Amino acid sequence: MAEKKRDLYIVRLLREKAERGDSVLDLGYERIGDEGVVLLTRNFDLSHIARLDLSWNELTDIGLTALARCSSLSNLTSLILNANKIGDAGAMALANSAHFPKLKAVSLVNNRLGDAGALHLIKSHPLKELQLLDLEMNRVGETRLTQFPDGLANPSMNYLNLRRNQVGDETLSDWAQTGAFSRLQHLNLGWNHITSQGAKTLAKSPTLSRVRELILASNGIGTEGAQALADSRHLTHLVTLDLYDNDFDRSGETALQSMRVRILLQKNLKGPVLNLDKNHLYNKDLTALARSEKLAEVATLSLRANHFDHEGLRALVESGALKNLRSLNLMNNAIGNKGAVLLAESPALSHLQFLNLENTGMTYLGFMALAQSQTLTGLEELNVSGNEITAKGMRYLAGSGAFSNLKKLRIRDIFMGDPGFETIVLSRHLKKLQELEVNGNGISGAGLKSFAASPNLSSLKKLDLRRNDLKMEDQLFLADSPCFKKLETLRF
Repeated sequence: MAEKKRDLYIVRLLREKAERGDSVLDLGYERIGDEGVVLLTRNFDLSHIARLDLSWNELTDIGLTALARCSSLSNLTSLILNANKIGDAGAMALANSAHFPKLKAVSLVNNRLGDAGALHLIKSHPLKELQLLDLEMNRVGETRLTQFPDGLANPSMNYLNLRRNQVGDETLSDWAQTGAFSRLQHLNLGWNHITSQGAKTLAKSPTLSRVRELILASNGIGTEGAQALADSRHLTHLVTLDLYDNDFDRSGETALQSMRVRILLQKNLKGPVLNLDKNHLYNKDLTALARSEKLAEVATLSLRANHFDHEGLRALVESGALKNLRSLNLMNNAIGNKGAVLLAESPALSHLQFLNLENTGMTYLGFMALAQSQTLTGLEELNVSGNEITAKGMRYLAGSGAFSNLKKLRIRDIFMGDPGFETIVLSRHLKKLQELEVNGNGISGAGLKSFAASPNLSSLKKLDLRRNDLKMEDQLFLADSPCFKKLETLRF
């Protein structure tokens, strides 16, 4: 009785979902089994379906073979078969099916595919649009093949996930020789049994020349393997290389860091401009960057929002390769006062014109070092916003001849109040200043009156006073005062 009720439920379920006409048919976790798939493919028109999810349905090769024979699934683009019991026979039936001309993505995570089924899918000629194949947690590499399917990988295939299989060095060698990787841009081999020998195979294989993302985390790759990957002549398009949790020593790590920097430079160096914002760069990465000869070509360097501190910065400024640098962006890195001192004392930065130190953990002590610098005297634009510099730091600014060439000054949110603002407007060293941003500093009407009374800042064209403590009468004063009317841009 219970079995009959289950059968009736499956029939009603399939009729209800298949006859809706939706482009997505989600039957995940329904446990319809092979019989349910046979019923679905033989009794319903499925031509409207673009995405079919049959995960966790206790399917075997029988179910997938029935699916492969369904001629009405000609518009299917995504097929999800995770957590079933599908093996090589089912995969081969799918690979040989002529009924899926638009299929672009197949996910078979946590099934029973070995090398034969996986390679037939990768080299499938009928599935000419297949781009993504996810085979995580299968049995690839468990049994070595003696015969391999002919031909190269499907020309559309660019993403292959083999994470958590049984892939070892021999499997890698076999697959590389059969051309299985020749079209890939993303290859995930994490959590397998690859040693340095396997890494050398990958490094030497010209079939990996298109790969942009290579994941080899949690294998057994040693220093020789790491060095081989770092020296590879074929991984020329690599953007991401993940070797977390392997067995190489410091020399291997150094080689890989140099490789990573080489990849980053290849991707991000545009003429004299190098933009490395948000690239998860740590101190060791900046040390590797400092070793690069390419750094001498850089005039504009942006390192915003990474993870290095003053130690990484030390390696950079002591590299001797910054002689052509004109612009440096260190925003959102915790270099602190020690980093500011390194910048102030570095003779390599004598030609610097732009410096961004926003939100770098600096206080008035670090700013004092900058103000007393004998080498940063050519700065034309300086941003130290978001640091606790206070009015004390502004006294160093106002009294410093090092900043006499400044044209743009951004000092937002530095806790300086009216005393700091008054110090700036009374300075005799800021006569070239054209743009001044003092947002969020607690400036009130008293500060405005000091500005109006000052004969300095005669070159100022733009002033930003937003997010300060200006009352209505202060805003009226701004609107009526002749000195503020002379400005090209005034924001408050």
